[in-house]
Amino acid sequence: MRAAPAVSVVCSRGGAWRGLHGLLPALAAGTLCAWALAHLKLPTWPALILSGLVGALLRARLERTQPVTLGWDGEQWRADDVAGTLSVMIDLGPWLLLRLQPALPRARPLWLPVSAADAGPAFHALRAAAYARPPQGSARAAPPPRRTRRVQPPGPAE
Repeated sequence: MRAAPAVSVVCSRGGAWRGLHGLLPALAAGTLCAWALAHLKLPTWPALILSGLVGALLRARLERTQPVTLGWDGEQWRADDVAGTLSVMIDLGPWLLLRLQPALPRARPLWLPVSAADAGPAFHALRAAAYARPPQGSARAAPPPRRTRRVQPPGPAE
């Protein structure tokens, strides 16, 4: 089997990903606020609108994302200067959500959304490398073998 091709892609963490990161916490805050108002028997719709707007604005203001260069050199994955193990978490065809778990102990994983538009012509090579098996002798450990349980067929009726 051939090795996965070397590839390098700039992940810009586009607007849809940032919007999702702003929308989900805002919806959670709005739901909690609406539940409290409903418990007090007050109208809930102003709380949902206000907390949603405030949460989205705060999230957008506080989040400053920088593009990350993700690369596979044939031996290991790197995001900027951090080496680690890459996993495909969501594959929607023209959009991937990747998780890079740094090799350092207790390091937080790096979540990288990549679209075909961001990656351009390197998207196919990125997908091939992300799904390829690691080369023999790689630092990335193979998963343990799956154990199956034998099921006895039912015996004759007594």
